[in-house]
Amino acid sequence: MKKVLVVGSLNMDMVLSVDHHPVPGETIIGDGITYHPGGKGANQAYAVGKLGGDVRIIGCVGWDNNGMILTENLAQAGVDTTAINRMPEAPTGMAIIDVDKKGDNSIIVISGANACLTPDLLRKQKASVEWSDFIMTQLETPIDTVLELARMAKKADKCMILDPSPARADLPDELFPLIDIMKPNEKELSILTGMPTETDEEIKAAADALLEKGVSKVVVTLGARGAMLADGNEKLFFEAKPVVPVDTTAAGAAFTAAMVNGLAQEMGMIQAIRMANGVASIVVTRHGAQASIPDRDEIDDLIWNY
Repeated sequence: MKKVLVVGSLNMDMVLSVDHHPVPGETIIGDGITYHPGGKGANQAYAVGKLGGDVRIIGCVGWDNNGMILTENLAQAGVDTTAINRMPEAPTGMAIIDVDKKGDNSIIVISGANACLTPDLLRKQKASVEWSDFIMTQLETPIDTVLELARMAKKADKCMILDPSPARADLPDELFPLIDIMKPNEKELSILTGMPTETDEEIKAAADALLEKGVSKVVVTLGARGAMLADGNEKLFFEAKPVVPVDTTAAGAAFTAAMVNGLAQEMGMIQAIRMANGVASIVVTRHGAQASIPDRDEIDDLIWNY
């Protein structure tokens, strides 16, 4: 089994249950509030650990109770947490998530200690980069750190995966050719390229734009419709299993983690994406971020049937 390194955010999620998402100027009554370990980086690492992968995370938390809870929760899933830095000068990051009756969410992230993951701090973790075979990151840490990580991954000949969330239109041009696999959803794909993504043809064209920028492979998640792979030669669509969603939080992170974990276990790209679709279809039927992620026993049949 090959090794997976996740570099990214750790947040405590404050989840609000609402009937619908408020529009500007509207006041609504929430149905409840819960707290869950989260953060896109932590969710990815947790998922790889739960699915039986060999995984380590580099990130920052505050010197507070939330930081301790997040670190302990990852360790319980089998994640190597020795590269998590506790920062006395900043609180642990937080995400405020409202989930409506359809299971759709909107998220506001307070970076906190995640902003402390600087390029200098990352360079001190060179041994972890060299230890790994696959490296995953997101955009909840400083963009200079993401770029430095991609440079380090390329120099060390590692497979670099970027989940470009939260998406931004100002990514440096240098970054794209350093990415082996980029995994946006439809909305993120539109933000990254400035192109519409309402139809399959528009999605294909926007994926081509990322390939032209130098990305090796693009995997676009399409919500209930599944996913699409574009690698410059062909475009393949993968249908998702029909389910009734209750909370889509962490679905994207779980998809990316399951796909990379499949690759680390010597699956081909097509099989890895099919399994990732299956994992995401389970995640959206459960509440919470890391709490919704299945373990290896639950997805054994996916390995053989997707």
